[in-house]
Amino acid sequence: MDNAFIVFSGTVSNLVVIEHESNVFSDEKNRRLGALGTLGLAAIGESGSAATSLQHASGGDIKLQLFRCEIAGKTVYGCFSRVFFADGEQVDIVAELQEDGSFYAYSIRRPIDHRLWLPFYCERGSKAHKKANISIATKISLGAIILISIFFIIIMLLDNNGDSIKVEDLISMIFFAFIPSLLFLFLFLFCVLYSLLKGLAGYSQLAEKIFLTLGYKNPELLDMNKENAQFIKDCKEHGEFYYVPDTKQYQQILVAPCVYHYRIAPEVPEKFKLKER
Repeated sequence: MDNAFIVFSGTVSNLVVIEHESNVFSDEKNRRLGALGTLGLAAIGESGSAATSLQHASGGDIKLQLFRCEIAGKTVYGCFSRVFFADGEQVDIVAELQEDGSFYAYSIRRPIDHRLWLPFYCERGSKAHKKANISIATKISLGAIILISIFFIIIMLLDNNGDSIKVEDLISMIFFAFIPSLLFLFLFLFCVLYSLLKGLAGYSQLAEKIFLTLGYKNPELLDMNKENAQFIKDCKEHGEFYYVPDTKQYQQILVAPCVYHYRIAPEVPEKFKLKER
C-alpha cells in the first residue's frame, strides 16, 4: 500500500457547498474545486466533469456535493454524498496535500456526534469486502433458487392433469434431474454475482488507506456498515447516544449515504499527523 494520507484537526470556516454543475465554473476558486472533485472521483474509479460525474457515481438518484472551506488556516476541498458539517464545528481531516498548498479531503470525522464521511464504496477493507460479497451473492442466489423451485413445482402440478405421480418417479426426478440442475444454476448465479460485486473491491484499497491513516489496527477487516449498525444498536440498548445532547448535531439524526457512525475513534499515529512548518 502507498503511504497513508495525513490528518489534521481544526474548526470549519468559510464553507462553500456546490450542488449544481453550472456553479462549478462560476469563479476561479470553484473551477479549482471542480478539478479537485474530479480528482477525488478518479481515485475511486469515476471520471468526467465534476458535478456530472458525482451524479453518475450514485446512479443519478443520490445528490452529491462538492465543498470548499478553511480549516486551521488551510484551504480544503472535497466531495461527499452529503455535506452537513458546518462553520464553527471541530473536525478531523484525512487529506492529501496538493501542489498549490491546498488539501483534498478523502474523509472527515466529526467527533461531537461520531460521524465519519467517506467516499462512495469505500466503507469496507479488502477482507471485509470479500466476506460481504460472498454473503450477498449467496443470499441472492439462494433466493433465486427458491423462487425457481416453487415455480417448477407449480408448473409440474398444473401439467399433471390430475394423474398421480409414482413416488419412485418423483424421487428419481428430484435427485437425478431437479437437484443437480438447481446446484448448477446456484453455482452459475453465485459466480456471476460475485464477479460483478468483485468489481467494487478496488475501492477497498482507498478505504484501507483512509482507515490506516485514522489509526485502525486491521483496516482490511473494518466494515463501517457493521460499525454503524453496532453504534445504533448500542444507542438503543443504553438509551442514549454517544454524542452531546441538546446540540444541533444531536438532533441531526439523518441517514446519508457514505456517512457513518463510529463507536470509538482510534488514536491517529504520530507519523500520519500533519507536521506544521
